[in-house]
Amino acid sequence: MNKLILLLNLLFLFSSCKETKQVYIASHLVDCTGVGPQKCMLYKESPRDEWAYFYDTIEGFEYEEGYNYTLEVAVSNIKNPPADGSSLRYTLIKISSKEKDQEMSQNIIDSTISQQEKIVNVVYEASTRGSFFQVKINKDLIEKTKDRSLKEKSSIKCSKENWETILSFIKNIQLEKINTLKSPTGKRASDAALHARLKIITQAQTYTSVGFDHGNPPEEIKQLVKTILSLSESIE
Repeated sequence: MNKLILLLNLLFLFSSCKETKQVYIASHLVDCTGVGPQKCMLYKESPRDEWAYFYDTIEGFEYEEGYNYTLEVAVSNIKNPPADGSSLRYTLIKISSKEKDQEMSQNIIDSTISQQEKIVNVVYEASTRGSFFQVKINKDLIEKTKDRSLKEKSSIKCSKENWETILSFIKNIQLEKINTLKSPTGKRASDAALHARLKIITQAQTYTSVGFDHGNPPEEIKQLVKTILSLSESIE
């Protein structure tokens, strides 16, 4: 009988240390400062509340940016928490809802469009010790030269359709990662192929690709390079 009473008391004590809550998680992360700079989720406990920084983690919850969440979580006290840590533990019970943030999706699209509008030039260069070849394209001109000093050039007008085609391929490229792409072949190392690079120049900066064999670029930029070379063939 005494053991049963002790067990009931322990169960009561355990349950009293836990609380079940419904919380709302926003679709995007924000910069915040805890022990150091970090990214935080935004949360609130009522739709009417203001968003607040959430510095903790929710055990069992895999956050995907771009979605608004309604969660049911268990909140319990942590015995002897670290000096710089939270005294509460959050554990996911269930995801009550997960809804795509349409406004955020549109902002991403708008950002992509804005990035395209800021592109100034697209430059393709290929060279060995004795050869040089460059194609430069912007919204006005398609230029081609074999002169390393870039003084002697041939050019034609770049049509709106051609420029839009170039931009359509660029929008599918992660510009900040083109210098880490894998080159499929390595003939340029022995001068068996021209050493080529692609540069995408915006108003803010220049993105330069990894080096690759002329005419055989990484798969991620293959269609763009193919289009650049195709357009250059129309210049006499």
